[in-house]
Amino acid sequence: MTAKKTQDTTEVKEAPENNDCFIIMPIADHPDYKQGHFKRVYEDIIKPACQAAGYRAVRADDVAQTNLIHLDILQKLLESPMAICDLSTRNPNVLFELGLRQAFDKPTILIQEVGTPQIFDINLFRYTQYRNELDYRDVIADQKAIQKMLEETKQAVADGKSVNSIIKLLSITNPANLKDTTSFGEKDYFDILINEISSIKNQINLSKGKTANIKTNPFPNTYSIAFSMNSEESHISEYFNYLKDLGLINDIRHPVISIGSSRLLSYECDATSNFKENDFHTFSNLFGVDIINISLLPF
Repeated sequence: MTAKKTQDTTEVKEAPENNDCFIIMPIADHPDYKQGHFKRVYEDIIKPACQAAGYRAVRADDVAQTNLIHLDILQKLLESPMAICDLSTRNPNVLFELGLRQAFDKPTILIQEVGTPQIFDINLFRYTQYRNELDYRDVIADQKAIQKMLEETKQAVADGKSVNSIIKLLSITNPANLKDTTSFGEKDYFDILINEISSIKNQINLSKGKTANIKTNPFPNTYSIAFSMNSEESHISEYFNYLKDLGLINDIRHPVISIGSSRLLSYECDATSNFKENDFHTFSNLFGVDIINISLLPF
């Protein structure tokens, strides 16, 4: 905030709000795509979606004309309040930048082209897909889907909820933190970056050590989950099997109960301590099942 003094009053100027959304995506042309494909994805889908959600899209080539990760790009990557990561082509630079955002527990929404093979570690998180043909109607629909996810993520952050966070999933209490970087030189910035990431690594190793020395129940929480009768049982089975394959739940039990005039499909299952009520809802969207109620049982 700055103050500009006049003869009669002191005019106070607010610092402009940082509404940048850093775009992590392939920039160079890829041999499997037409020339300029990802530039069109950025200009036609991602950038308009950001603008509609109230953000200013910023890509690495907007910051500096280079393929190297320099200080100005790192600052935008880590200090932008929002980011979009495009996993299409599973580009190593993209995954590296996503890893940095995760280490600092910064909100990032995930997108990918329809048909992109899923990366296992990413399967735990919400993402949306876009069509690569870039037809007009598809482009409009994909813009709206990304806009909606941006708005929902912004609201979740404001409500203090975990969003696509590996840090929260690993129960790391102290994510990396750059604090005030305004006076940092390039070497200072990189030194602190390396120290913070080393701290995260030490926390993970310490957590592994404690886990190895203490025998605990890997599924300590029991949940009751009620689905509407509109949910197909085959889809519910696929939903639970998917969570079980990921090691998030175990021992699924399926009684059918009636509540008033409505019939609900009610299940019980045991879950890991890191898998919460909101996570059940997140994964249900992938399988088209409708959760009416979910509660943590006291036993």
